[in-house]
This record gives sequence, structure tokens and C-alpha cells, in this order.
Amino acid sequence: MRYHSRQLFAFCLVLTGLTTSYVEADEPEGDNQPVVTFSTELNLGQDVGQNFGSLFELRDQSGAVIAGAGFMEVYNTRFRGDRHTLQFYVKPTQDSQQYQTERLPHPDLGCGIYLMDLNQTISAWGGDRTESLRTWSPKVADWSAAHSPETGPLRSGDGQMRIGDGLLTFCSSTATYNDRVILNPPKVGRYYNFYYANGFLCFYYGNRSEQGGFTRVMACPWTPADQGPVDLTKAISIECKYVGATPFAWGQFQKELLTVSNYGGVYAFDGKQWRTVKEASKKYSYQVYSMLNFRDRLLLAQYPSGELFEYRGGTEIKQLHGWPPRLPEVSPSAREAQTLAIYRGDLFAGVWPWGELWRYNEDENRWHSHGRMFSHPVAHKRTVHPYEEDAKAHKLVLNHWGQRVTGLVPLGDSLMVSTSTKGTYPWLEKYTFLTDDQRREYGSVLN
Repeated sequence: MRYHSRQLFAFCLVLTGLTTSYVEADEPEGDNQPVVTFSTELNLGQDVGQNFGSLFELRDQSGAVIAGAGFMEVYNTRFRGDRHTLQFYVKPTQDSQQYQTERLPHPDLGCGIYLMDLNQTISAWGGDRTESLRTWSPKVADWSAAHSPETGPLRSGDGQMRIGDGLLTFCSSTATYNDRVILNPPKVGRYYNFYYANGFLCFYYGNRSEQGGFTRVMACPWTPADQGPVDLTKAISIECKYVGATPFAWGQFQKELLTVSNYGGVYAFDGKQWRTVKEASKKYSYQVYSMLNFRDRLLLAQYPSGELFEYRGGTEIKQLHGWPPRLPEVSPSAREAQTLAIYRGDLFAGVWPWGELWRYNEDENRWHSHGRMFSHPVAHKRTVHPYEEDAKAHKLVLNHWGQRVTGLVPLGDSLMVSTSTKGTYPWLEKYTFLTDDQRREYGSVLN
């Protein structure tokens, strides 16, 4: 998805504490000169995984934002966004009709992918399979196999992120910094779904056994300046109510870190201790698939409401009704707000099970629909999910062919969007109810 603006600005920014940054701004064309030039110097201090946040905004005489710059802090289901990517933007002055969408060549990783962005490059991740990571090359307009970390291929709950001038990798219950092992696998159980922020390496630690096992959320003090490994004797943990708990997203608000388990347990860590914000339960569904810092709050994308919740500290997680809205032609049931992003100064949200994409303009206090990221089937309320009849015919779960928006990544002048079925399933030739073009809308990337 792209938006082209004719407004011209020049930005000059000196960064201290980061090795690279990304600048997004319209280049002057021909003899056009910038309307205005801005220059600033920024010292981000020691990088300990914190949210860098916004740098500045420009507003017109009415108070509406017209341009700005900042770092996005987001975690979308599988991967945390590259927090070192600096966005410059000129905000759209017209409605969504000026946005253009183009589907890239298919990564050929089956019916579902998630996006990982690192060093201003995106990779499509196709699940827990060997060689399931492919990187997009704009120069050749195609995908190529990506190199796996030394510790093995990235699987669910693994990831990579930049810290300072180094690379922190989580893979196979192991954590490395610049290929130096800082955390070895446990003798019992496994470590998974890592997150590093505010100087703490956090992860889930679980073990299933005939005696019931355990699942804990761990927070271990560590910084890139530490010469030795993570000291597990200093770990601060909280016991999850249910064995096997796993998160789909992490986030941070001011000095607190936040995680939500698949059983709806919400746990906050303030640097000294964990506390339970919301008790886990097996009686009802409460799952969070994305967390993003937006203004003075942390937004949580939730299932089954399909709406956003906000956290401002304390004990309340408030539902934001109508954030985002729903296409009138689809069912209100079993909806999932799965992905979030800030692009051109607006908030974007992707929603299951009809692949909806929504944009929120804060100055207007209004959501705009960008339609669906799928051209098929025609949206309806006869069933909750697309193709339920065909799922039944093939003895699949009813929501197998639900339509996910799994990734929203600002890259260059575009917002990259990825799609998926319920899971990252392989394509089978027996699924004859979809044409080849239709099935390739699953597991695809648009910009």
C-alpha cells in the first residue's frame, strides 16, 4: 500500500546511539525546492530495548498533523518490529482513494506467512518448517532463501532484533548477542517467545510432564555491555495459571513490560516484580495478537471482539468500542484484531476473519476502511468465516480458510501487508474450490 504526496520537506537528523536509520520523505522533483528545512540532533542514550517513541510533529493552523518523525514500537503476533527504523512522514491530505495496492510475487511458502523486518528488509516466515524464511529484494522484485541463525532455523516463538550496534537472536531455547551465547537451553523444558526491553531479557519457560509441569514468565537483567551470560539467579518470575501458556505479543508502557497469554492472563513487570493485571481463564477466550504504543497509551489488538483495548497502567485494560469498526456485510462474531502499525502518521489495523484493513485518522477521530486484502469470496453473513462449507467438505476446522492480515510493516514509501489462512498451512491440490490466483492471495504480500 502506498500514498504519494506532492508536499516537499527536507529533514536533517543527526543520531547518536544508532548505527543506521531509515528516512522516509518525498524527494524534490525537478526544480522543486523544499518548502521548509528542519535540523535536529538526538541522543538516544544506552539502548536497552526501550521504546524510543516520537521525535516531532508539524501541525497546520487548525492543529492538524501534517508531518512528523518517530520510531514505531510494535509486536505483531510472531515478530517484534524493527525498533531502529526511523519513519519520516508527510501525512495524507486526501481520503483513502489515493492509496494504491499491489500484490508482490508469491513467496511460495504455502497458505500463510508472517512478516519479519530487520535492517530495512522484510522476510516472509512460513511456519515451523526447514528453510521457511524468504527475504524480499526490491532490486530484482523477487524472494530468496534467507540464512538461518547459527542456532538453527527460526521457529514459532523465535526472532531477531537490533540492540545498540549488535544483533540479539532468540532461537531453539537459546539467546545470542552478536553470535555470542548469552543464554543456553534449560536442562528441563524450553525457553520461548522472547522479548527484550528496559534492560530485561524476558521469555516464557515451560515444561510439560506427567505431574503437570509448569509455565513461568521470566525477566532477567541484562544489557549489551554485560560481558558474561545472563545470570538466571537474578531472574524474576511469575507462575502462569495454566501449563502451556504462550503469548502472541509483548509490549511496554512507560516503565512496565506487558505480556498476555493465550488463556487471557495479563502480566505486568515494573523492573522489580511481576503482577497479574487480569487473571487467566479457560471459561472464555481473551487473546491479544498485537501491541503498539500510540500517543500516551499501549494498544492491544484482541480476539474475539475484533477491537482494540488500551492500557495506561494500573489495573484496567479498557475496551475501545468501534476501534476499528466492522464491514456491515460480515458477521460480528469471532473477530480478531491481529495487526497494528503507524504509517504516514495514521494508525492501521488488520482484522480476521475477512482480511479487513482499517485506518484511523486521529485529527478526524474517524476510521476509514481500506476494504479487504482478499478479492474473494464475496463478503456475507451466512457464515462467520469464509469457505466454511468447503472446510467441512475437506474435514478441516470451520475457520481453516479464515483470512488473516498477519503483517503490517512500513518500508520505504510503502506499507507492506501479509496474509494467511488460519495457520501457515501447505497448499494441497485437492482444494479445487479455489483457482490458482485465488489460493495465492493466501500467504501473499501486498504493498
